[in-house]
Amino acid sequence: MAPDEDKSASSFAARMAQGETPGPEPIKQDRPQHGDREHQAKAEDPGPVQPTLKKTLKDKDKTTMAPLVAPEPVQEKDLSATSNEFNNPDADKIPKESILALFPDEEAWRTLSTAARENSRFHRSSVVAQVLYLSCLKNCVLPELLERGNLLAQGILPFAAMPKDTIDNQHAWIAWAVSLDETISNVLKQINWLDLLEAEYVAADPLWQSFWCLHQEVERQHATNPPTLQEKTPCGILAELEKIYAMLAGHNRRRLFLQTKMIQGRDWIARLLEEVPPWIEWDEVVSEMLGADIGGRFVGDGLIDNQGSGFVEETEDDEEFEL
Repeated sequence: MAPDEDKSASSFAARMAQGETPGPEPIKQDRPQHGDREHQAKAEDPGPVQPTLKKTLKDKDKTTMAPLVAPEPVQEKDLSATSNEFNNPDADKIPKESILALFPDEEAWRTLSTAARENSRFHRSSVVAQVLYLSCLKNCVLPELLERGNLLAQGILPFAAMPKDTIDNQHAWIAWAVSLDETISNVLKQINWLDLLEAEYVAADPLWQSFWCLHQEVERQHATNPPTLQEKTPCGILAELEKIYAMLAGHNRRRLFLQTKMIQGRDWIARLLEEVPPWIEWDEVVSEMLGADIGGRFVGDGLIDNQGSGFVEETEDDEEFEL
């Protein structure tokens, strides 16, 4: 045995005798120390990398996900405008939901229908009265307007020196009289559309009455039957209601068409209700002109006595010729 090995053995025996239990000496090259093992574990353990990878995947998903786009306000208005089939001229039927949304019960339908027809009659009466009034007014003023136009065309004094506002008033009256015939013609078309609309409402009354009778019958059955049988409405009633829904759709198409025609011609009604030009008495204008004639321009022509008319001199000449 070598001397070094003897020393090691002796030292080991001495420590055993003293009660020590020494562990094996660390081998620096073959076994890593505690710090090295932790470093190696950190290097080999992929634990800390996984959260970073998950976060990266989440971020990637966020970047590739399409953003949610809220509906535009215009689309919401369009949807609300067409939610009721009464606003849809192409509807094949008017379902119960659309009917009850406008008329919760028969009493509400009857009240609104009666009020609409009363307003329609009042509107027609007002328009017809205005047509008659303006027609009479035109017949009364047209001869005077023609005479005034002749006086202005002749260019004789004092009518040749009429103030500009008086001449403009004459032109306004002529324009009104010329356009009145066209206005009345188109307004009478509007009255015709209104008559057809009222006739359509009257023709649809039996449909509405049948609907309300059947609807009330269904409601009574639902109220008396147990909840398990409330959905079992008789097939005959359902078939009859489907026919009414389809016929109401036809009534609704005609109603929308007639109302559209009336809306398109409402400008003619507005023109009919416009105020007519103010009426100016030419005798008063001529008197004011003669009173303000400082230079005597009208006196020299002998027009003071004939200020009310432009045909006095001609009439006097005719009388002298007859004598």
